[in-house]
Amino acid sequence: MRLAREKQAAMSSSFKTLVLMSFIIFAAGALDILVVDTAHAKDETPLVDDKYSLKADREALEALRKNIPAEVKKDNDEKAFMDDMMSDLSKNPSDVRGKFQSIVNKKRETFNKDMTKKREDFSKAQSKDREAFSKEQGEQRKDFTKKRTSSSERTDFYDDLEGKRKDFYSGQKEKRDAFEEDMRDKRKNFDDYIRAKTDEFNQLHRDYTKRYEENLKAKADLKKQAEEKRKNLQKDLDKEYESIRQKPATPLGAEGE
Repeated sequence: MRLAREKQAAMSSSFKTLVLMSFIIFAAGALDILVVDTAHAKDETPLVDDKYSLKADREALEALRKNIPAEVKKDNDEKAFMDDMMSDLSKNPSDVRGKFQSIVNKKRETFNKDMTKKREDFSKAQSKDREAFSKEQGEQRKDFTKKRTSSSERTDFYDDLEGKRKDFYSGQKEKRDAFEEDMRDKRKNFDDYIRAKTDEFNQLHRDYTKRYEENLKAKADLKKQAEEKRKNLQKDLDKEYESIRQKPATPLGAEGE
């Protein structure tokens, strides 16, 4: 009987251990999923704003593409942009490159204007904050001087004002440093993006130039063949006409006599 109870207790302990291990495995799996989902969500943030993307205008297809992830749509639009410029071999390669460079320049101009506007807005906001802070401190000084205070109270008051002033300007400097770092990151991301797209364009443009020249040669060959065929046909007609011309003339009415 005692042996049976010990065996039952051992089985109960094993079952508890199994349940605990299953829970740990499940929790670890859930944590992995959470980490992966969080990382995926973080990766979906584009390094470059969509307004600077080199892409074709595909607004007409937007309703059909509403369920496609934004990053996939952006990639498709950029591929369509490249394909539209180099699709039918009707444009001179130099014109294609000129068009691409013109679009890149416009995107860069838009980016630079936006960066300048952000810097101006940030500077104006900080200037406004400084004016408000200085005004507040001035009013505090004015109110304080109207009171009868001891030397120690005056010392404490002005030490407190000076401490607040230092904290304020230190905070402004930290905000400015963070802003400038963000601006540098945005410019680097934009420059990296344009450089990558230019490399992609150059590779496609080399292939386009080759196909364009081959197409010109094929057209020239066809034109040459057509001209030779026309000349041969003209020669055949001339020979036939010459053979007819060399036959003796038959007087009118001679055949009836």
